[in-house]
Amino acid sequence: MARFAGREVTISKVNEDLPRPRTGIEVTVPQEERAGWTIDEAEALILSLKGVVSTRLVTRPGGEIEELHVLTSNDVGAKQTVRNVESALLAHLGISVDHRKISVAQTKDAPQERAPAVTLAPPPRHSDSRLLFQAHQVESARSRKVRHRVEIEWRDVGYQGEAAGADLPRARLEAVAEATLHAVEAALSGELGEVEGGAPPVTLALDGVKSIDAFDQRFVLVAVHAVAGRDVTPLAGATVVEESPDRATILATLQATDRWVRGRVD
Repeated sequence: MARFAGREVTISKVNEDLPRPRTGIEVTVPQEERAGWTIDEAEALILSLKGVVSTRLVTRPGGEIEELHVLTSNDVGAKQTVRNVESALLAHLGISVDHRKISVAQTKDAPQERAPAVTLAPPPRHSDSRLLFQAHQVESARSRKVRHRVEIEWRDVGYQGEAAGADLPRARLEAVAEATLHAVEAALSGELGEVEGGAPPVTLALDGVKSIDAFDQRFVLVAVHAVAGRDVTPLAGATVVEESPDRATILATLQATDRWVRGRVD
């Protein structure tokens, strides 16, 4: 209570919480932005569902979904599509959407094939494939000789070579190595073709085979000369004897020639 111009006047405090008069200028405060997902992510998820051909998502500034339009094929019913969309958005992105905001239209056209999410690596180049041992056969011949047939595989094609030798330890290993080299020569001829006169493009000459003991194990060493035109390249391979000396000789011969052969093709 106060006196003003000889009169008593009651002064009340203005409540600041009351709405203030509009001034003609409106200020829009941006709402909190959507967190954890984007429109592109949501549309990509819906497109991954069965029967969906295309989709369109409309949101409000704060991120709330306002409209969701889905075009599907006849493979899935409209009600099932709505349930699929609701479940997918909630499970993968944590988005809860009212089913009344989802509109579904169907088309008779089948959905186009989409590119796979994972791209498979290309198969290895042929030059990466190695000479592989497949089989070894032994046949008895006259005059205490035996014939060896070795089969190998290269670039998914099988090749074989044969050689005969005396049925003696060293001669036997040399015959096995010779048969292996003939199979490798056949593989190169199949890849590079034969030169004039039907001769192979390269010649693999056996220099020697030797079995030695080292580090409490037995090894087979194979030395080869690769002849291509006027070029002569010495090659060597070594393998531990595990199953039999014959098998170790074949593997050592392939080890000696494998990298050189693949280099010739490149």
